[in-house]
Amino acid sequence: MAVALERAGFDQTPAELHGFALGLLLAGVDDARRIWQQELYSELDPADVLAGECRVLLERLFATVFSADDDIAATFALLLPTDIEVNQRSLVAVRDWCQGFLYGFGLGGEQVDRGLSAESREWLRDVGEIGLLDTEGADNDEEGQSALIEIGEYLRAGVMLVREDLKSGQSTNERE
Repeated sequence: MAVALERAGFDQTPAELHGFALGLLLAGVDDARRIWQQELYSELDPADVLAGECRVLLERLFATVFSADDDIAATFALLLPTDIEVNQRSLVAVRDWCQGFLYGFGLGGEQVDRGLSAESREWLRDVGEIGLLDTEGADNDEEGQSALIEIGEYLRAGVMLVREDLKSGQSTNERE
């Protein structure tokens, strides 16, 4: 997907776009598909074959994220490089995922924030900090690899926490 994005002229990485789609999903953004398409396709030339191929991949990514909505805990995986090597590529992917997630989640507005626990709000602040990660000079030693795994698990656990907060908030609001 990274190659297709680059060939079609996208600046975003697959990790950033995965984070964006997941942020839209968790925030319950109305008409998320329209926003996704507007954000990503507005500058694409419909006659460009490479852009068309990329659009198919992006629609598949969006559909995959949104089809996992009911069973997100069982199917959720960060779209990050599969190797556990601490290098600029993997750090950029983590950073970009966080930035994409916060952008998509932020489109949910203030009403989403009201449904979050203090723990989820703290996690979101941490995601913002991770999104500022310096990707230069990473050490691919055992400690760095452990830290990368821990960050991935922390992001995964936080997604589940936010999801549960918002689901329980919906249930409470529906009963009122």
